[in-house]
Amino acid sequence: MLFKGITPAEIAQMLNCLSPRGADYAKGGLVAQASGPMQEIGIVLDGAVAVTKETPLGERIVFNKIQPGGIFGEVAALSDLQRSPATIFALEKSTVMFILPSKILTPCSRTCRWHTLLTENLIRLVADRALYLNRKIDFLTIKSMRGKLCTYLFEQYRKSGKQRFTLPYNRNELADFLNVSRPSMSRELGRMRDEGILAFRGDSFELLDVEKLKSFVQ
Repeated sequence: MLFKGITPAEIAQMLNCLSPRGADYAKGGLVAQASGPMQEIGIVLDGAVAVTKETPLGERIVFNKIQPGGIFGEVAALSDLQRSPATIFALEKSTVMFILPSKILTPCSRTCRWHTLLTENLIRLVADRALYLNRKIDFLTIKSMRGKLCTYLFEQYRKSGKQRFTLPYNRNELADFLNVSRPSMSRELGRMRDEGILAFRGDSFELLDVEKLKSFVQ
């Protein structure tokens, strides 16, 4: 998304202005430490990295898996504190490219067309992240597991306009978004399936009784 609308030829030219640095990580390598410095925007070029948090008991929870083309650290790097809110480590052998936000936000002397697009894309990324977090907060106010699931599934039904749709998240990501444990979520989905409310396979869902599901929406 950061390079949306920019041609491969322009990307090759912009590297001179952006002066990115690359870093390689072995599997399990630490990319960023929670509360540690985060002054650059990271872009995964190869491999995959995980964004994690640790509970007071020392349990590591994976909040997000970032694959090639994925971006992390944009909000922290643009803040005054420039501190990472999470620990990030390589899930496998990985290569990451880092760019200073100032290189994106400060136009170069040539005022390249792509520089404006890059700035717009970065602003859009941060705005999308803010909307995502705001919606996630809305789900925190819903107390019951069924209420969370039905509200989310009903939203997907309205977006798609169909009773059968594919979720944008896998099960782990959905549990994280709803702020619930995956085992508990899976049990509740099983109960809803047994009650004839829905059917599912992987991340593909079909609402069999929309009205009954709607009655649990909060």
